[in-house]
Amino acid sequence: MYLDIDRGNEQLTSNPKFPYKLLWSVLVICTIPFLLELAGVSFSTIGAPLDINALETDTRVEFIDALHHALSGSFTHTILEWSAFCTGAFTAALAFIQFALSGDVVTPIIGVALFYAGCMDAFHTLAADRLIQGVADNRSLIPFTWAICRLFSAVIMIAGTSLFLFTNRKEWKGNAWFIAIASTISGLIAYGIILICVKSNSLPQTMFPSAMITRPWDVAPLMLFLVGGIFVFPRFYQKYPSLFSLSLLIGVIPQVVTQLHMAFGSSALFDSNFNVAHFLKIIAYLVPFCGLCLNYIDINREKILAVEKLEYANGELETQVAQRIYAQRELQESNEALTESEKLLRDQTQYLQNTLNQLQKTQSQLVQTEKMSSLGQLVAGVAHEINNPVNFIYGNLVHANRYVTDLLGVLNLFQKHYPEPAAEIQAEIEAVELDFVEEDLPNLLNSMKVGADRIQKIVISLRNFSRMDEAEIKNVDIHEGIDSTLMILQNRLKAKSDHPEIKVVKEYNDLPRINCYAGQLNQVFMNILSNAIDAIEAENMERRSQGQPFKASLINISTIVNDDDRLQIRIADNGPGIPEQAKARLFDPFFTTKAVGKGTGLGLSISYQIVTEKHQGSLYCNSEPDQGTEFIIELPLQIA
Repeated sequence: MYLDIDRGNEQLTSNPKFPYKLLWSVLVICTIPFLLELAGVSFSTIGAPLDINALETDTRVEFIDALHHALSGSFTHTILEWSAFCTGAFTAALAFIQFALSGDVVTPIIGVALFYAGCMDAFHTLAADRLIQGVADNRSLIPFTWAICRLFSAVIMIAGTSLFLFTNRKEWKGNAWFIAIASTISGLIAYGIILICVKSNSLPQTMFPSAMITRPWDVAPLMLFLVGGIFVFPRFYQKYPSLFSLSLLIGVIPQVVTQLHMAFGSSALFDSNFNVAHFLKIIAYLVPFCGLCLNYIDINREKILAVEKLEYANGELETQVAQRIYAQRELQESNEALTESEKLLRDQTQYLQNTLNQLQKTQSQLVQTEKMSSLGQLVAGVAHEINNPVNFIYGNLVHANRYVTDLLGVLNLFQKHYPEPAAEIQAEIEAVELDFVEEDLPNLLNSMKVGADRIQKIVISLRNFSRMDEAEIKNVDIHEGIDSTLMILQNRLKAKSDHPEIKVVKEYNDLPRINCYAGQLNQVFMNILSNAIDAIEAENMERRSQGQPFKASLINISTIVNDDDRLQIRIADNGPGIPEQAKARLFDPFFTTKAVGKGTGLGLSISYQIVTEKHQGSLYCNSEPDQGTEFIIELPLQIA
């Protein structure tokens, strides 16, 4: 398990302070050997070769001294290389400590890269000291394996940082297996390369003392370090800003200077440039180690400051909490004093509100009932006044038809016996178009009869609908009430400029006559059918405003006696439907989904009361958005 400090580390090091002291120290250390060499100081450790002839005359002490002088270069090389390895190992250890704390794989991967670059140097040193058995000559083995080690170091550093430039480190967070696999592969590669070099009988020539580039093989690592310092490490720092990533960028300076000393200065093993290069390589490994140390110091300093701020804020918060508790205690005492009076006031307010709601509901229902009663009286009066003249016209149409038939017969006989009338009569016949009149007059009388029949049906529908003001129970045909309501609404069903025709499909089954409040049921039919027409018209108006074609409009009315011996009336439309949240309040008084001024919210409420209270029936609604709406009315055949 890892401590959740990774996010804190990111925040604390997102804009790290630039380590100018570290940068200037690196620049000074890299410059001093060059200046000293210019001043004539030599760092060479090339010892005098052993005189084989003198071994016979030298004492044991003299022989040991001569041997030490001869091997001084090798000893110095070993010390420098093992120092570099230890620095890489310390850096890797510190990186793994951070991995154990935060689970962040970026630091240990770079630490492992430095460590195995050091391991490569260690294997190179072991081979040079003949602790790894081999056949290659040191004069070829040491410079060749040095170049290979430097190339390996550059490649593994660039590869380690590039891995996180193209991925998100959070994908690898806490992945110890990834660390283990990367470490094992790097170690095997490092050891394998050195082993192959040691066992090789012939290695390529790497040193050309008389050439300008004395070690051409060291140019490739030099170029790789330059590429890393210019392109890779700056981008790595931009993506993962920290003192550690910044130290990798600064560490390129001694890496490049090291390669410059080797590629353009060293012409022999253990010469001055050779030793300076090995020393600067230690500095190159030491810079990331210092970066990790500075990173830890900076993080801990920021955390200590954050803890101090938190403790101060905590003290302030405790003071505020104590003050608030005291204030809340006083407020609670005040609230308790108001609770009883508020409770009494709420009870009185609720009682008055309920009374007011009941009065408003009763008043609205009385107004609506009075309006429907007045409408019924008006409709009944209009039907009565129209009925008498219509009966007069309808009754006289029979006699008028017979008289016209007789007159036309007499006219035909006159034309038969007097085919050549006087000129004046002939001119009048042509003027009045007698032939057309003979043909059209019967049709005219038939049209008048059809119109009179239509007026009689309208009068009958008006008289049926006018029953709504009758209070007593009557035995009626439900179909007549529905048809009379449709007759009243006929004008709204016709096609107009802003909506198409609303087609009504009637699926009537044989129903017995029932005892009911006929006028009130007609009011229910009127409310439900009017709502269906309103919904269809509103949907078509919306489609028209959006430039869409009109939708075919349909109202379906079906009647049946169900298995419970109850009369069932279904009125369904293909309108926009009713939202689920509106269905729960559909029969509440004053609730409406129509625009302001379009509805009172009482129609369905009164209809529900008429069906359930007056007729002991049930009224419910089935609707889904965009699927239309269906109202189902169930009535008992006999009212108790």
